[in-house]
Amino acid sequence: MREVAGTVARILSTTGLAGVSVLHAVWATGSPWPAKDEKTLAEAVIGSHGPMPGVAPTLVVAGGTAGAALLASGALGEGRVQRLGLRAIGTVMLMRALFGGNAAIAAMGLPPAGRTFRQLDSHFYRPLTALLGVSLWLSLRAPKR
Repeated sequence: MREVAGTVARILSTTGLAGVSVLHAVWATGSPWPAKDEKTLAEAVIGSHGPMPGVAPTLVVAGGTAGAALLASGALGEGRVQRLGLRAIGTVMLMRALFGGNAAIAAMGLPPAGRTFRQLDSHFYRPLTALLGVSLWLSLRAPKR
């Protein structure tokens, strides 16, 4: 049963992180998807009326989450360093869920978030980052290849 939970967690964390990576890559192209425009996207994602972060920082997030997805999948190996990386990323995700988006926004030096972001954070972002954090920790129980 532990192995099944670990495998499911590995699939969940890999898929979730890959999705976050793709979403940031789409935003790096200038697309506001799934929002109707950049202002609406900025309100939902960074908590203010914009502008959205530039291409470079958005690609850094896309690349970082792609790397995390590869790590979660086991594609980068399953040694001590990789396991430490999974624990670190899982812990960061759990801290993001625990402290919320306003703490993350403040850490990036952005102004306090508006109502749209706060609602999305409490209903979606925090639960999703908690799920990712837990799944990264549980993925350590997946059977070795």
